[in-house]
Amino acid sequence: MQKQSANLKELTEKDKVAFGEAFMDGVKAKILGNYAEAKTHFDAALKLQPLHPAANYELGLVLLQLEQQQLAAQQFKLAAELDPENYWYKLSYASFLDNKADKTEAIKIYKELIDLKPNQVELKYQLSRFLFDEGKPMESIQYLNEIEEEIGVSEEIIKLKQSIYLSENDVEGAAGEVKKLIEANPGELKYHGQLADIYISNGKRDKALKVYQEMAERAPNDYRVQFSMAEFYRTEGEQSKYLEAITKAFNNPEMEIDSKVKYLLSFYQVNSKNQAKKAEGIALCEAIVKAHPNNAKSHALLADFLYFDEQTERAKEEYMTTISLDSSRFPVWNQLLVILSESGDIPALLNYGERAVNLFPNQPTVYLLYGLGLSQDKQYGKAIEYLDLGQDLVIDNQLLKGQIYSSMGDAYHAMEKHTESDAYYEKALKLDPNSVYVLNNYSYYLSLRKENLEKAKQMSLKSNQLAPGQASFQDTYAWILYQTGEYKDALDWINKALRSDGNKSAVLLEHKGDILFALDRKEEALEYWQKASEAEGEASEELLQKINKYSLP
Repeated sequence: MQKQSANLKELTEKDKVAFGEAFMDGVKAKILGNYAEAKTHFDAALKLQPLHPAANYELGLVLLQLEQQQLAAQQFKLAAELDPENYWYKLSYASFLDNKADKTEAIKIYKELIDLKPNQVELKYQLSRFLFDEGKPMESIQYLNEIEEEIGVSEEIIKLKQSIYLSENDVEGAAGEVKKLIEANPGELKYHGQLADIYISNGKRDKALKVYQEMAERAPNDYRVQFSMAEFYRTEGEQSKYLEAITKAFNNPEMEIDSKVKYLLSFYQVNSKNQAKKAEGIALCEAIVKAHPNNAKSHALLADFLYFDEQTERAKEEYMTTISLDSSRFPVWNQLLVILSESGDIPALLNYGERAVNLFPNQPTVYLLYGLGLSQDKQYGKAIEYLDLGQDLVIDNQLLKGQIYSSMGDAYHAMEKHTESDAYYEKALKLDPNSVYVLNNYSYYLSLRKENLEKAKQMSLKSNQLAPGQASFQDTYAWILYQTGEYKDALDWINKALRSDGNKSAVLLEHKGDILFALDRKEEALEYWQKASEAEGEASEELLQKINKYSLP
């Protein structure tokens, strides 16, 4: 207080009273939140006694409220210089130094504060940060060690010391800090993981492996340990050990299914061309199903992988299981209906198709797939009814609408309502002039009726140009040429069709017999008719009649 007294000038009795009144009026105004008024009073007091530390400090507080930070800092600095033993004056000044470029000044002030209050942990923590920023890591750690002696092992302090050691490339120093946490918390596996991460990040993978092995000994059934081991082996390229560890983690029901799915999809693709990788993905999906048998996600994921691996029957069963556990997932229903349609499982398609229409009445694809099932079951009228409902739901999807029109054309054709059938094929082609399926079917049905054969010929040729090498398309074109009397060209195209088909189809073999017969090559025709009667698929009802009629006695 002697230094304080030395700074103060002698005042007259009148000025002492005036100073005291101005100072107290400033304090009252500050308490009431009248900061501009308070500033006026403190300014008046300081005119009388410019080096009064308390008045300078109070003015600094008011300036702070008036958002005049720089002027406030000057007042705090002056107050601290006038009364260097006052902790609060110095601390207020120090608070302005945190964001300043002058770290040297900050270090000086914080050291002075620590001298005033050596047990204040927060001061030592701030000082250690400034020292580190100023390139004095060991001195920074010295103060952090003092904090640790006072409060014990702290994760926050350890983390800061760890980062300091690593900035100095002292890996073992950083590891030593984490080991303190492990010793203090032997059952907390996350600290073992942090130690392993330090070793991995700094190229000490052998030491990291030892840490993981210690973790596995402590907690052999902990999925976090299993997962960490798997990641280590994966990055090391040790595939068999990786698969063993990740399978254990995925078999563990304690690991959340969403974490498993997210991880699996980050490394495995359902449509991967790599068969070995795809097999690994399926095996891991099976592990997830084993751990979470009653979770729809596990079965849906496995089903997707199986489907793209062409294990259609297994995929179908998994999709059905998914629906039995959770019937709200439209994509699962849609994929199941696609499989049932593709595999020709008509009873199941009708069952699930009807349920899907009821569950998802605003989804046009379920109407298409259910309609296809009804057509395949020869319920053509009902198929048309549902297809018609579906087409009204299609918005901004020309491809889907075209598929529905095409399917309606097929159903009307089966009912021998050719005007309606042709009209829907025309609608489909208007939406997609390059639909090879429609071009082929429409042209073939015209040829069977021997109507618009030139148009049929053009459409069929286009389908073959768009999709060359398709046996059924080549057969259609051959049959149209046969109908137009172009027998030699028809023979060339039916031969192409048979080569594409591998000489297996009864229809194609019968057609070749018909073409040969038209070319007056009757013995050869009979030979192909007989082959057709023994081949796969259904030939025409007239086949046996032709064989019997033209066989030699």
